[in-house]
Amino acid sequence: MKNKKDLLHPDHLAHVKEIAQDELRAIRIMLLNQWQWVLLSLFGLIVLLFFFNPLPPSRITLASGQANSSLEVWAKRYQAYFREAGVELELLPTKGAKENIELLDNQKVHAALSQGGMSVHREGIHSLGSVGYMPLWLFYRSNGFDDPNEFLSKKKISINVPGSGTYSLVETILAQHELIIAKQENFVELPSTQSVKALLAGKLDAVALVAGMESGNVESILHDSSIKIYDFGLARAYEKHLDYIEVVSVPRGAIDMKPAIPEKNVEMPATTAVVLVDADLHPAIQYLFLKASKELNKDYKPFFNRPGGFPAYIDPTVPESEIAERFYEHGLFPLDRFVPFWLASFLDRAWFYLVAGFAVVYPLMRISPQYRLVDFKLSLDRAYAVLKAIEKAIVKSQTVFELEAQADALNELIHSTKKLWVPNGCKESYFQLMQNIGIVDEEINKKREELTKAADFV
Repeated sequence: MKNKKDLLHPDHLAHVKEIAQDELRAIRIMLLNQWQWVLLSLFGLIVLLFFFNPLPPSRITLASGQANSSLEVWAKRYQAYFREAGVELELLPTKGAKENIELLDNQKVHAALSQGGMSVHREGIHSLGSVGYMPLWLFYRSNGFDDPNEFLSKKKISINVPGSGTYSLVETILAQHELIIAKQENFVELPSTQSVKALLAGKLDAVALVAGMESGNVESILHDSSIKIYDFGLARAYEKHLDYIEVVSVPRGAIDMKPAIPEKNVEMPATTAVVLVDADLHPAIQYLFLKASKELNKDYKPFFNRPGGFPAYIDPTVPESEIAERFYEHGLFPLDRFVPFWLASFLDRAWFYLVAGFAVVYPLMRISPQYRLVDFKLSLDRAYAVLKAIEKAIVKSQTVFELEAQADALNELIHSTKKLWVPNGCKESYFQLMQNIGIVDEEINKKREELTKAADFV
């Protein structure tokens, strides 16, 4: 025979369900009684969400650069990273850094890859910092470079095209020597890829490129033994005269050991690849750029690095974004690994206001569990007040008719009491009330007998 379940066996599931129902009812009562505070809290939350706008756009445009350039490599890295984060990053190929800035100036793109030292032409453009070094390479064919001055004045040299970062930096470097590009008839204006192909084919004597080691153009030249890397003897002088220029070096054999490439230590003036954004670009997207820059530098381990690594705000030509400033001071948001980037960005910006709001709401949250007790206690007090009034009326009743009116009132109280919500922990008080109602009911019965006998005697 199957054993019956013990009547007093604890039913944990039912207990949890009962507690949940109690809490929901307590919250409902609190909302009804404290609607002013609830409304104020909701208004504050709406204002917070409107002001900080946590949801970023799903599609933005980035001005990149020429084919096989460092800027294009970085743009494609960002594109892949953004895709994993659920944001479509549309790349807009350009002639280079200078054209990128023009597009950003004219608000035709949301962000642009530029290079250090290049200024913008309107307010409302901010820098997210530098993501890597881009030295000025001067690749030349090994024959005919006995006299650098003669070489630079007579040999056929590509300096890229106007609008490119290479053209801009070459122009700046030549200006240090009071030379003007327009007067150098031997200079050729060709895009990077065409310049590299012409150099390898022997149609050019030299090519200037501003690029990092990740550039496909640089990589395609380095292993050609007939092409040499120019060692800038005045690199450190340029560093002194131009705030955004730093010197990078390529030690002998650092690129290849057999044969040693380069053949000797080489120093070059270098600028940096910089991420520029419109000041109105959503803070979460700016945060995503910074996060991507940090992780991509960790993944790809740049050939040219600096103490502290990249990204970093080291070129003050363009004002630093507030998001970048907070990022470089505090790093990634502590919960970044556990929440989507847009939520991490929102919490990073709004945490102070959220804490302040919680300080207001928390006391109300602590009050809510007490509402079930308060509500029941108020109902209990009301029941006892009614019961006391009935009891007084019983004493004053002189006829059975008057007494029956109190009996009806008591029955109504019993009906209302049975419908009463009895929270956990209050059942003892409930049954005590029912017991006291029973005592009064006995008083009515006793009084009824007395009044009936008195009526019969008369």
